[in-house]
Amino acid sequence: MSNISLAQRVQKLVTLCDQRGFQDLDDLLLAALLKDASPAICMTEGCNNTADMEPDQDQGFCEACGGKTIISALVLAGLI
Repeated sequence: MSNISLAQRVQKLVTLCDQRGFQDLDDLLLAALLKDASPAICMTEGCNNTADMEPDQDQGFCEACGGKTIISALVLAGLI
């Protein structure tokens, strides 16, 4: 997970906000902190599949591309 560039993290977080209907990153992270499940996104290039995962998930299964590449918003933002 540490080899993900800052630019890629920002891009995926913005995509996650857009796909899940959040106004901004603060709203997304607040929702992730208040729920048992966190919005998460696939990190594979070209795959923007989203899911609800455990807040500390960093290798969740992506149903779209088949990889263990889904990361929760809290991990992606560096809060966990």
